[in-house]
Amino acid sequence: MRLLGYIALMASFSGAANALPTCPNLAWLEAEFDAPTMPRMNYNNRLNKLITWLPEFHMVHDQVVAEGNSVEVTAKFDYGAIAHKDLEYETVKFYIRSEQDTQWHFLANAQTNSDGKASVALPALQAGQYRIFAGVPADGSGTQGYVTVVQPGTQAVLFDIDGTLTESDAEQIGDYTGIDRAAQKEGAYSLVRRYLDLGYQPIYLTARVYWYAKGTRSWLRWTGLPQGFLRASSSNETSLFRTAEYKINEINQLQGQGLDIVRAYGNAKTDAEAFIRAGLGSDNSFTIGADAGHYGTTAIESNHYYHHIETHVNDFPAAKCE
Repeated sequence: MRLLGYIALMASFSGAANALPTCPNLAWLEAEFDAPTMPRMNYNNRLNKLITWLPEFHMVHDQVVAEGNSVEVTAKFDYGAIAHKDLEYETVKFYIRSEQDTQWHFLANAQTNSDGKASVALPALQAGQYRIFAGVPADGSGTQGYVTVVQPGTQAVLFDIDGTLTESDAEQIGDYTGIDRAAQKEGAYSLVRRYLDLGYQPIYLTARVYWYAKGTRSWLRWTGLPQGFLRASSSNETSLFRTAEYKINEINQLQGQGLDIVRAYGNAKTDAEAFIRAGLGSDNSFTIGADAGHYGTTAIESNHYYHHIETHVNDFPAAKCE
């Protein structure tokens, strides 16, 4: 009942079409919200109590969806930096928060499956940004994710992370183990921030495995970059052996929801292949590092972004949004 009431409230907009798509609300993307207060419950599966003393690596699979379309949001719950033991057959709770809300709204209870996943269905929502909280009432842990509802032609810039925003692909190892934070590539913050200030939606598309979404969000926060749509791969096999195909599929899905990806940044050969095969175009696809220019992408010759910002970004037109 609460879910239906909240959705009815959010869907009751006038329906008058905006002349331009809605610009991202950067202040809201950068805001940090405390988790909702969940009523504590006993474990459904008593065996789960044996794993929940381990550090959690829960994550929400972010979604971009066209205004007027329904969407299913899936969260995955696991514990342990090494074992990554799934939380099986356990009750979890979903909450939602819009840009206009001052508090979280309860959506629904769900039960995880044998893979530690649980989902909630959202009907059509008004264009804008939404936060989803997925929590485990038995131990109080939880995680946040994003649903971005876009209008046709909403413009975005896509960024790979490792070796593109970080100094190298290997940086993620130290970051994940807690030994050291992954170093930013010089000018990476300025690059992303410049596009955000111009009104483009941020899209972070990484081949990092899903259980490192928690650390990736922490790294973005540490750098001072706003959160937003983050897509990590669903398996080690995908990350290691099917990276290009995975990124092509994700780009195509984003485009299918009405997102106009005007530029993309990567460093690996698989990034370059994905950008070109997904139809982003050579002039709009930029690669940096040892494989800069691969597959017909536009090479960023220096291993920093300062000159590129000066020559390719400072005069780039603002996003067509309001």
